[in-house]
Amino acid sequence: MTQEVTVFEAMQNRGLVAGQLVISTAGHDTGRVYLVIAVMDQFVSCSDGRYRPLDKPKRKRWRHLRPLGQIDPGWEEKLAALGDPGQKNALVRKLIGDHSGWISDKPAEP
Repeated sequence: MTQEVTVFEAMQNRGLVAGQLVISTAGHDTGRVYLVIAVMDQFVSCSDGRYRPLDKPKRKRWRHLRPLGQIDPGWEEKLAALGDPGQKNALVRKLIGDHSGWISDKPAEP
């Protein structure tokens, strides 16, 4: 399902909508890529499936995020079809990895 957004709402939150990939530009998670789960007035709920799973999404101000692009339609249905939280988080990681080739599933080496 796509959301209908008015021009004012798009300007108010920089056009961020659920299903969009964003990169954090401020905070201790600068440079981390997230999937937008929900958009509130001044905040956005984001998940990366690893450090911020779907049951504990990151709440960030929209001005601290830079949009990267929209993922394939139908991601919400795929997510709803899965029952296990681990499978849902794996799907989020896969969606992020598929749409941003420079992101690796391997942890950074010290």
